[in-house]
Order: sequence, then C-alpha cells, then structure tokens
Amino acid sequence: MNEQLQKIHDQARQKDVPIMLDGGMEFLLAYIREHENIRDILEIGTAVGYSSIRMALLRWDMQIDTLEINPDMARQAVENIARHGLSDRIHVHLMDGAQFETDRIYDLVFVDAAKSQYRRYMEHFLPNTMKGSVFIFDNLAFHGIVDNEALSTNRSTIQMMHKIRKFREHLLEDERFDTIYYPDIGDGIAVAKVK
Repeated sequence: MNEQLQKIHDQARQKDVPIMLDGGMEFLLAYIREHENIRDILEIGTAVGYSSIRMALLRWDMQIDTLEINPDMARQAVENIARHGLSDRIHVHLMDGAQFETDRIYDLVFVDAAKSQYRRYMEHFLPNTMKGSVFIFDNLAFHGIVDNEALSTNRSTIQMMHKIRKFREHLLEDERFDTIYYPDIGDGIAVAKVK
C-alpha cells in the first residue's frame, strides 16, 4: 500500500470513518485478484474512496461506479481518487444507492452502506447483474453483536442487529444465489453469486 493510501486509511480510522476492516479489505482484494473476469464494479458506500482506490489499483481496465450519500465524504473521495490519478476509472455519485439508475451490468456489487437497506439494494441492483456476477456484503456480524445482542445495550443498535440477522438468513436461503458467509473474516462477509 502506498504512502497516500496509508494516510487515507489512518485518518479514516482516527476519525471513525466507516472503512472496511483490514481483514475484510484483504479478502475483497484477494477475491478480485482470483476472479480475473471482474472488471465492472458497483460500490454502495464510498466513504472517503479508500476501498474503491484499492480495488481500481488491482487492474488497469477496471471501471467503478461508487455511491455515497454524505456530501462531505463524497467530496473527500473525489479528491482522494484524483490524487491517485483514477478519476477516469472511479466515478463517485452523490446519492442514496436505491436512487441510482443505470443499464450497466456489473461483475461485482460491493455493499458497505446502510445495513438496514441491504436487501433493498440487492433487489434494486439485481437487474444490473448477470449469471456469475457477485454481491459482496460487509458487516454481517457487526462486531459480534448480530449473534450476541448482550454486547450492546443500545435499543436502536439491537433493532438494527435484528434486521442484519434477518437479511443474512434470507440471503443464505435465497435460491437465486450461491452464498457463502464468512463470519470470521473482517466484520462478517457474505459472497452471493448470481445463479
């Protein structure tokens, strides 16, 4: 990882910017490396552009659409992407994921945004995939709280945990996908391949 990227990573950690845990990031990058057919990526949840930059640097011919609802984060992402010379390959869209309309077909849809909206995003972007396309969902363990609610006393957090658990169960049973859940990688990652 270059010095600029390390700085983006470290500042995000210091300021509690929701970037992927290191183990999850390494898993995602390894998955893309192993699947050379992945060229067109949709990312839902840009934050400061860290993960889209890491993905784009893997191969010169990747195109990434990335969606961010927070104007300040989207601005920082655009700046970080420009500093890496990737503005022609990473396109930041300031909007909620469910508002984004395109007829592009994606090889990978990476979802790391509002946890309660995961199913909505999945259904919204399923028409933008083909057989063999993959959805990768982060935070399905949510620091262990999804499987052990005693780790939190916050009522809204516990309600969100119910939604994540319900989505996770739905995803594992959804016959449109071959899904593998990795509870111990990053913050709980699911890989759902479109059948």
